[in-house]
Amino acid sequence: METDAMKRPRALVNGATATAALLLILALAACAPYKAWLKGQAENHATRYIAFWGEAWQSAPLTARLAPAPPALVEKIRLENRLYGFPERPEPVSPEPVFTEAVRRIGDLLPERVRSLAEQRIIGIYLVNGLGGTGYAEAILDAQGKERYAVIVLDRDVLLTRRANAWASWKENSFFRPETGTETALELILEMGEEDSVVNAIVFILLHEMGHALGMASGVHPSWNGPAEVSDAYPFTALSWRRQGSDVVSRSDATFPRRSALKPYAFAGATLSLDEAPDLYRALQAHSDFPSAQAAVTLWEDFAESFATYLHVVRQDKPYEIRIRRPGRPEQVFPSCWREARCDHKKAFMRRWFENPVSP
Repeated sequence: METDAMKRPRALVNGATATAALLLILALAACAPYKAWLKGQAENHATRYIAFWGEAWQSAPLTARLAPAPPALVEKIRLENRLYGFPERPEPVSPEPVFTEAVRRIGDLLPERVRSLAEQRIIGIYLVNGLGGTGYAEAILDAQGKERYAVIVLDRDVLLTRRANAWASWKENSFFRPETGTETALELILEMGEEDSVVNAIVFILLHEMGHALGMASGVHPSWNGPAEVSDAYPFTALSWRRQGSDVVSRSDATFPRRSALKPYAFAGATLSLDEAPDLYRALQAHSDFPSAQAAVTLWEDFAESFATYLHVVRQDKPYEIRIRRPGRPEQVFPSCWREARCDHKKAFMRRWFENPVSP
């Protein structure tokens, strides 16, 4: 679970959930001892340790690791929902066939060494309803207390509601505050024709969460449970990030200052208005090497999005296009950075990583 909710924001289901969460957070702020107790219970929960999970999962293919979330994991998620202000109480559910198909497609897509790393480190992909978001990746500690393994949790019914382009567009619009009377329309295209399906929406969402899990497993960035860090020990982070005093900032912040205003799943609480979207994507394209707006949020999101979009665009030759329409003006199309020179150095890194993820 993302123990720092600001670093690893869970994908909120809708604006009403965000409002309810904010109200609950404000109420719990007056009860610091209770929050400290919840935090301790969650961080020291048995499911955070490899001893809980045993060894049987290691011999199962990824498709066989799809399962209803075990009761202990559900208990932990409920603790964290209370801690972070999510009102939902998740329940375990069985996967629908589209989830098995999504995992099968990912297994076929991953290069052999990356698939092997996933099989060694991803314990399971667990389904619930009422998560309070679409999904997340959770680091699991080995016997020495190091973050070595991961579980992924997905909300089954939420992911069954949208096809790929509808889900991607909904998520992208969450960066922007809807303005009364605006005629700006923003769409993110992931798939064309019959490929625009629920199963391909699940594939992309799961690739993003796998990116979090395998970025942690391969050591290309620091733990999301600790501070951001840029150093030679984490080779991916130095591509787009640098240290500024005690902070870590983007290398493009001077020419892309609105990056810091990007708040995923903010909806009505977003800093940016939808009418600002054209300028935002113009700056993203002209002055950064981020493959998406989500990638620009933190160094952890940067790798997860680089992982997912590289597989999507480079290895599958699929689109990743922002399209913005305004009355009386030509449609603006912002293509994937993987097709542009601005991402050549990051593309070279990801190519090497996919060839050998334990030594990029």
